[in-house]
This record gives sequence, C-alpha cells and structure tokens, in this order.
Amino acid sequence: MNIVVLTASTGNGHTSAARAIAEEAEARGFRAPVIDVLDHTPKAFRRWFKNGYEMLVRRSPETWGYLYKKSDKPSPEYYVQTFLDQYCTLPLAKLMRENKPQWVVTTHSVAQPRLRGLRKTYGFQTAVVVTDLYPHKMWLRGRPDLYCVPGDWSQEILEQRLPWSKGRIVVSGIPIAHGFANPIGREESRKALGFGPDENVILLQSGGIGGGPIIEAAEVLSKTGAKVAAVCGRHEAKRQRLQKLGLPGVIPLGHVEHEKMALYMQACDFMVAKAGGLTTCEALSLGTPFVVFMPLLIPGQEEGNAEFLENCGAGIRCYEFDDLADTATKLVADPTIRLTMSQAAKKHGQPQAAKIIVDALIDRAGPPAETRSKMLPRSRASVR
Repeated sequence: MNIVVLTASTGNGHTSAARAIAEEAEARGFRAPVIDVLDHTPKAFRRWFKNGYEMLVRRSPETWGYLYKKSDKPSPEYYVQTFLDQYCTLPLAKLMRENKPQWVVTTHSVAQPRLRGLRKTYGFQTAVVVTDLYPHKMWLRGRPDLYCVPGDWSQEILEQRLPWSKGRIVVSGIPIAHGFANPIGREESRKALGFGPDENVILLQSGGIGGGPIIEAAEVLSKTGAKVAAVCGRHEAKRQRLQKLGLPGVIPLGHVEHEKMALYMQACDFMVAKAGGLTTCEALSLGTPFVVFMPLLIPGQEEGNAEFLENCGAGIRCYEFDDLADTATKLVADPTIRLTMSQAAKKHGQPQAAKIIVDALIDRAGPPAETRSKMLPRSRASVR
C-alpha cells in the first residue's frame, strides 16, 4: 500500500506528527513519503504561511487570535483563506500522479480543499489527522474519508459540526515521535542529561518559535532553587540574552531535537510551557505535569488545549508572573501534587497514536467514500 503523508512546516507539531505516521507505516513495509505541501506552492504563499505566521505569533499574538476566531465561522477570512489554499496547492496534482497513493494522510489543513477534487481523479482515499484538541473550521473542509482526532471531546465537537462525519472518525491521539511513545524512564533520562537523581528540574519552553516572555519566566523559576532547562527554540536572540543574564540554575538552550526533548520531558519534575497540540499529547503520554503559562500561549488553538489539561487534572493554568511563582514553588516543594498530576496525564495519553492511525488505514483500504456512494444503491448511499 502506498501512503503519502502531507504536512506544512508552520511549526514543529505538524511535521513531527507526519513523520511518526510515516515511520509506523514504513515499519510495516508500506511506502510512505512525507511531503511538505508548502514546498510545492508559490513563493509568496509559502512566505506568508511560514514567515507571516511566525511574525504574527511573535509580534502580535492578539492579531493571530483574532484571525483564528474569525475564520472559525463563515466569514471573509475563512473564504479568502480557503480560496488561497485551493488555488495555491495546484501542484499537488503532479505529486499524486507521481506517487499513485492509495491513501493521502494530511496533518495540516492547507491541502484539504484541493484533495477533495484530486481524489475523484486519482482514486485515493484521504485521512485528516487533527493536531489540536478543538477541530477548527479549517479542519472541516474537503469531506475526507477518515478523521483521526486527539480525544473523545474532539470527536464530540467534530460530530456536532459535521454530522456526516459519524462513522468516519477514529480517536487516535496525536502521533508522537518514538522517544515520547517509548520512554526510557526518569532515572535514565536524568543520567543522560547530567542531572542528579535528587535535583529538582523544571523544563521551560515555548515551542519552536520561542515566542512570549520566556526570559521573564526563567527569572521567576530560577528563584525556586530548581534547575531550569529553558528552551528558546529558533529564537537565538533570546537564548543569548539568557546566557548573558547568567540566572542561577538556568540552562539556556536553543532548538532541541525531538529525541532529546523526550529526555528533558521525562527528566523534569514538571514543565512550564504553552499548550501546543503535540506538546500536550507528548506530556500526557509521558505523564509530565504541565503548568500552562498563559502569556506564552498562542491565542486560538492552544486555549482549548490549556483548558483540557486543567480540567483533566494534568495541568495548571497560570495567568500572571506572581501566579507562576506561587505554583512553581508549591510544585517543587510537594511531590504528591506532581504525582497526582502525572497519574491524571497518563490516563489521557495515547502513545500508540501512529499505530492506531495506520491500523485504521489498513482496515478501511478501498475506493474513496464518494466513489463508494456512487456504486451503492440509493438507499444505502443515503445512510452514509
């Protein structure tokens, strides 16, 4: 079976999820190339998706939050973006002819409008892997054969928004890299990173972009007496500023590869971060207590993730620096609270998400749903 896995490199999460699916498929003997859709779009469109998104999130997160919420309903913002996605992904046709997939799996919504027409021409099926707990309207386009969603709540919302999706949804979790799905344990992770067995360790990070007040958060956390691994991602200027400050116990880090990040998330007593979709699922799978520092958050898609973490007992939301200081101090001092949060996280973790998704592709192999409905008698087609 040939599978094409599409992603869009607007952040680490979409690409990491795509690679996890491809690795699982290839381990079973399937061909599964990962293709960044943005590499096959006009330069201006690619620049907006990559640089424009990152610039907005860093400089004006409120503007991004406004656009996110406006495009979650029928609006000029929604229709303009859908038109651009449809028009600018025309080169996908050539990729489909070359790869001849039975399944096209996408971990980003940008390709969905174009895929609906292409699957009628080339006869493949489409699967959409939703990489946020809340299925935004952009994820609802293209009438795919299969949706893979992070959890039961995501399925309920999706079925409310798309009643026809019932029977086409698998609760899989978000696919995570091997190091998160197959942890080596806290003790071994600490040894690998050079932390002592009795040291308190806090992981501070704000995604690959490194946006938000991460330096100020590091200053607050340094006063707890714990070691603070502060991950600045691609924001090299912030890493350098932290390095110059020389805060006690703070270890300034730049971009951290997935396998090493898995070690940090296992080694730490708790993490302070924004609630990105992939980061949320990684923390749940590892049982890492999660302090969501809301000033680090990207407004829109991550707000629902933060709410879920707190509601299920795996996370705590902090809105102000004083709140962060109090919460971090309590967590450093009380391992019982951390243990309770860790146990709650593991109840909701889905470390085998990639396996569940590939299983679903195998089980549902066949012609696209729209093709099948034309082949069925009218009474049966209407039931679908």
